[in-house]
Amino acid sequence: MQIEEFMVDIIRKEMNLDQQHIWIQAQNRKIPPQSDNLYCVVGCVDFTPISSKSIFKPFLNDDKEEVQGEEQTVYGRAVVQIDLLSRSNEARIRRAEVLMALNSYYSKNLQCEKHFRIFELPQTFINTSDLEGGSDINRFTIRIPAMISESRIKATDYYDTFQAQISNEEQSVDTFDLNLAED
Repeated sequence: MQIEEFMVDIIRKEMNLDQQHIWIQAQNRKIPPQSDNLYCVVGCVDFTPISSKSIFKPFLNDDKEEVQGEEQTVYGRAVVQIDLLSRSNEARIRRAEVLMALNSYYSKNLQCEKHFRIFELPQTFINTSDLEGGSDINRFTIRIPAMISESRIKATDYYDTFQAQISNEEQSVDTFDLNLAED
């Protein structure tokens, strides 16, 4: 899923964070011990597939020739968790900026371009500072529901004539050509 990358891009750009201060979950990164900066971690914590489809369509290959192919698409609902962390009060002070970023014009344009949607934004941030144990890290968590689609196109053969066999227990098997081409 690329939803995490899209969310990181939106938050990084809109909150003016550099690459060292925002990352995708499970990358084993740590907040430097003496840093008072704001850090953000983004991860898809749940994905529910809703639909999958395949359609036959022509497309242009690398040589700009039209070839026949299959477009495979999956649609689903993702829950994206965003954690803001800081040793200072910056996580608490700037948490509303995440909601502003996700509702920005840049976000809306990226959603149209990349074929995903951020649903209604949640009303609350959860103070998850206790998860850090006895450390002095402020941590606030929000979960954002999103609708995503992911597609790929791959070359495939197309046949307009298929061999078909019809049989039942009382009669013999007949084989004939089933012509699916339009006349």
